[in-house]
Amino acid sequence: MILFGRSCLGLAATLTVAVSLSTSARAQTFPERPVTMIVPFAAGGAADTTGRILAEALARALGKSVVVENIGGAGGAIGGSRVKSAAPDGYTIGLGHTGTLAAAVTVNPKLPYDPRSDFAYLGLVASTPNIVFFRNDLPAANLKEFIALAKQKQGALMMGHSGNGAASHITCLMFFGLIDVKPTYVPYRGFGQTINDIMGGKIDGSCDLVASVSGQVQSRSVKAFAVAAKTRAETLPDVPTSEEAGLPGFQAETWTGLFVPKATPKPVLDILQGAVAKALNDPEVAKRLVTIGARAPRPDERGGPAMQALVVSEVDRWAAILHKAGFKPD
Repeated sequence: MILFGRSCLGLAATLTVAVSLSTSARAQTFPERPVTMIVPFAAGGAADTTGRILAEALARALGKSVVVENIGGAGGAIGGSRVKSAAPDGYTIGLGHTGTLAAAVTVNPKLPYDPRSDFAYLGLVASTPNIVFFRNDLPAANLKEFIALAKQKQGALMMGHSGNGAASHITCLMFFGLIDVKPTYVPYRGFGQTINDIMGGKIDGSCDLVASVSGQVQSRSVKAFAVAAKTRAETLPDVPTSEEAGLPGFQAETWTGLFVPKATPKPVLDILQGAVAKALNDPEVAKRLVTIGARAPRPDERGGPAMQALVVSEVDRWAAILHKAGFKPD
């Protein structure tokens, strides 16, 4: 029995070494075929555009095509679930953001993945500030005047959003929670309908990415009093930051990052993280991100460990914000 036990231990050790060598060998030739990037939203939106910019840069860094696959539905949960269940071989990477990897834990009690433990992170790739904007004839010229007006109007203030728990909704919940105002929320199917009704005077305003509404603010079709970030948006240099406008607590950048299934081997993970780092060092990537109202992450924000820590802290931060605002999931 002792001899049998020793032989089994020897066999197990041999198999472990063989598996390790096999994994290392595969990593040395990774990638051998195109990589799929799952974007959990329909084509054409800000997340999709960001994903395609990074997919092109990653393809150059890896020497293989990176194919974007749009898998929308359930606020991004379907796409995230697909990444979780994918083979952990590096050939399926996911794109996620503040909504799908942080707020979603509170917004969706049936979320089919836990962003804190089900993924290995490649790193942040972009951050885009949010902004609160209003119909052009609203009788306020700056944030201070708007807050005074909003406190008078309360429920008579009509704010549109793209659905319960959407980024536009939770950003507004954060903003109005900070100024102690409870407006009436009007859900829409998307940004296009929302902005049309604001410009048409049917509702008072909304919250969304700077990238989505820069054109309308620049053309003075709508007005904006503050960007929810620490620095001004390059596409809207005349709009002050929330701190400059007098509301420093209003920080709501939508960060975007890449991830893979948790069990992805470290050698493959290292290659993918290196490719992300190389992509972010490409001046053309930074330039293209600016054109859509985004920015590349700062050096201290980059890398897988930094993104892992951010996800964990952001899950808690958005849970506190949403609970304080009285958010109720569908």
